[in-house]
Amino acid sequence: MTNLFFFLVILVFGVLAAFLSASETAVTAASPLRLHQLAKKNDPRAITLLGLQENMPILISSILLANICLLNFMTSLATQLFMNSMGPIGVAVAPFVMSTITVLYVEVMPKIYVYGCPEKAVLFLLPVLTLLKRVFFPFTTLMNKIAEYSLAIFGVRSPQETRSAFTSEDLRGAIDLHVGGVLSNEKRMLRSILDLSVVSVAEIMLHRKNIVSFNIDLPFSELCEKIFSVPYTRVPLWQDTPDNIVGVIHMKNLVKALRHPSENMDIRKLMKTPWFIPDSNTLFHQLEKFKEKHIHQAFVVDEYGSLLGMITLEDILEEIVGEIRDEHDVDLPGVRVLPQGKYLIRGCVTLRDLARQYDWDFGTCSVSTIAGLILDDSRSIPEVGTTLNIRGFQIKVVRKHHHQITLVEVCPVSENEQST
Repeated sequence: MTNLFFFLVILVFGVLAAFLSASETAVTAASPLRLHQLAKKNDPRAITLLGLQENMPILISSILLANICLLNFMTSLATQLFMNSMGPIGVAVAPFVMSTITVLYVEVMPKIYVYGCPEKAVLFLLPVLTLLKRVFFPFTTLMNKIAEYSLAIFGVRSPQETRSAFTSEDLRGAIDLHVGGVLSNEKRMLRSILDLSVVSVAEIMLHRKNIVSFNIDLPFSELCEKIFSVPYTRVPLWQDTPDNIVGVIHMKNLVKALRHPSENMDIRKLMKTPWFIPDSNTLFHQLEKFKEKHIHQAFVVDEYGSLLGMITLEDILEEIVGEIRDEHDVDLPGVRVLPQGKYLIRGCVTLRDLARQYDWDFGTCSVSTIAGLILDDSRSIPEVGTTLNIRGFQIKVVRKHHHQITLVEVCPVSENEQST
């Protein structure tokens, strides 16, 4: 009769310990993001659980304390049970048998099951977790304080002090790991949104040498002809030198003025004042400024006020959604695909455009263009015909203009080719 009682108690304690082991895994594996979404839908269980997770050390300590107590009781009773049945040899047999049963049915099996559906399990076990925290709160608080002081003796800071909030790197990891129907283009868009706060306008701007602009001092009729010959809505105007932008003419305003022409028409009365911004602005900051000022175009200057280039609202949107093409665009301006996996690329093409279009990885760079990558890596101006191996790419200088690399041939190198 005594042995039967011991067996039933051990069985009950084993079931309770299995629930506690499942609770431990469910609490740690449950996604805070999913629970937060449930809380936003006013799910009371999710709201309560998020409150419990705010003090995770106390919650985990309560689960572990209760679980260890149950396992110790089980081991003691099992030892007595085996001694009653087998005599002194039962002392040696009991730990082996209980360890096997505990690992298999109390620890491994419940955790494997719960790991597949942690949110569902943790919401089901919520009453148990709430009760445990209330019952063991004084003991676990004392235990945690002792543990923190013990860590401090060895110069280790409390995990709660060193734990960081959910960062953009966590989001990047979640985006890369998620495969549930998210296409590669959508992943690329999500990563690009996160990049807006770290990429500067200087990295994606149109360089000043490539800005299409006209001399404001040209005769009005000739200037209008030139403006109408380009496929752009907003055309910069300069005076004395192309780097001295004095205004921007909007095609709509010019067409409206020409519907009722007069003898003293002056382009200066139709143009708008250009907007100059520092090259250190991030894309996110500039996007907010575009929305705030209702302006779609800005000119980038350095700390000395010298013109560096131009950026538009479309440029920033293309960083998110990819190239926005119209009937005048090609797949990627300045790039021509050659046979045998090679590419003929103008030196002014940006690394970000190449990475986005062809999924190339250039690593962390302090330069913006493919020509800048060559100069930065070689620390010199290579001659025409020079072939360089840079960051997994074989790059050949095809054409130069004075000291500027204007055309290169790029061939991605496979991992096998790199190792040889």
